[in-house]
Amino acid sequence: MSWIRCTGLGVIAALYMLAGRWGMHRLAAAEVETNLFLELRLWIVICGGVFAAVGMMHRARREARPGEARFDPPLIAAMLGFLAYMAASATWSPDFDFSLTKVYDVTLIAVMCVGFALACLRQPAPRTLDTFWAIVVVATGLLALAGIKQLMSGGGGARLAVMNGGPNIFARLMGLLTMGALYFWYWRGQTWLWIPVAASGVMLTLLTGSRGGLAAIVAGITACLVVGRVPVRRLLLLTLLATVAITVVAMFSPLGEALSNSFQERFLRLTLNYEVGAGGAGSSEGKVYLSGREVLYERAIQLAKDYPVAGAGLAAFPALRLGVYPHNLFLEIFCEGGGVGLLLFAGVIATFVRSAFLRRQGLDGATVGAAVLVLLGSQSSGDLYDSRALFLLMVMASATADPGRKPAQSGPPLPHSLSQPSFTGAA
Repeated sequence: MSWIRCTGLGVIAALYMLAGRWGMHRLAAAEVETNLFLELRLWIVICGGVFAAVGMMHRARREARPGEARFDPPLIAAMLGFLAYMAASATWSPDFDFSLTKVYDVTLIAVMCVGFALACLRQPAPRTLDTFWAIVVVATGLLALAGIKQLMSGGGGARLAVMNGGPNIFARLMGLLTMGALYFWYWRGQTWLWIPVAASGVMLTLLTGSRGGLAAIVAGITACLVVGRVPVRRLLLLTLLATVAITVVAMFSPLGEALSNSFQERFLRLTLNYEVGAGGAGSSEGKVYLSGREVLYERAIQLAKDYPVAGAGLAAFPALRLGVYPHNLFLEIFCEGGGVGLLLFAGVIATFVRSAFLRRQGLDGATVGAAVLVLLGSQSSGDLYDSRALFLLMVMASATADPGRKPAQSGPPLPHSLSQPSFTGAA
C-alpha cells in the first residue's frame, strides 16, 4: 500500500507541474469555450486531496519514523498567508469578475501544496522523489524528442518549441529534464547515462534561444551541486562528460548548425550587439533585445507606483489592458499585490531557505535546484500560476529531506537505529 501511495503521489505531483492549463476541450476540432471542469489540473488537485486525507489518517495512527517525509508548518503557513492575500486582493481589483479565474488559479496552488505536504506524511521520502523525477524525466524526454523532430522537419531554422507552447516554456521543461537527470546521477550513480542526458537538456535549452531559460538552468545546476556538496572529483567528471556530449552533438549531428545559429543570433547578436532599426541598423549603440518585455516592465512598475501598498488587485494588469501579464513574477506580485504582497512572497522564500538550512542533511539538491530554476525563469516568462512548480518544489524539498539517505559512491546509508536530528516545526 505504501508503494501505491508513493507512486500515485509522485505521478500526481509531476502531472500537476507539467499539465499547466491543458484541458480536454483542446481536443475539439473547432475552437470552443474554455471549460474549467474539463481541465486536467482540477482533477489532479482533487486526486491530491484524496491522498492528503489518507496521509492525515496515517499521521493519526502512528508517529513518524526515520526516513519518512515530514510536515513543515512554517513554510506552509507562509505560503498560505501569501496566496490568501493575493486571492483576497481580487476584492479591490478593477474588474472583480475578471479576476475570479486568477483566484481559481491561486486556490489550486494552495490546495495542491497543502495536499502534497499532508499526502506524503508517513511515507518513505526517497520513494516519492524517485517516482516524481522518473515521471518528469520520461515526459520531458518525450517532449525533447518531439521538439527535435519538429525542428529538423522545419529545416533547423526555427526556435525549438512543441505543442504550440513558447520557447521559454520549453526551455523550462528542458531544465526540469536536466534536474531529473542530475537527481538520478546523484543518488543512483550511472554517470555514463545521466550526465549526457543532463547535457542534452542544456543543449536543447540553447536551441530554444531562451536567454532567461539558459540563465535559469545554469542557476539550477549550480544550486543542485552546492546543496548536494558534490566533491570536486565528481564535479570535474560531470563537466568533462557534459562538454564531450555537447561537442559531439555540435560537430557530428544535424543539430550542430541549428545550435550554432541559435547561439550566434539569440545569445550574441540580440544580447551583446543588438542595434535598433530595420535589419539591425539605425543605431551604432549596442542594446539588449528584450522581445518587448521592457514595455511590460515599465507598465507594471508604473502600476505599482500608483498602488504601492496593497497593489491594484489580483489580475489588475490584464484587466486594465496593460498586457496579458508582466512576464516577471516579482513585478506581477508588486503591481497587483503591492508592497504587502511582495513582503509576503519574500517571507515564503526566506522561510524556505531557513527550512532548507535546518534540513540540510539529506536535502535533495535536484529538487532545490529545480525550485531555483523556476524562480529565476519566472522573472522573464509566465505568470503566477505558471510559477506553480516553485511552490510545490519548495514543499517537496523540505518535506522529503532524509538525513539517513546517502548519495551514490558515498558508502552505505546510516542504520535506522541511529538517532536523527530533530527538525524545527516537523510533524
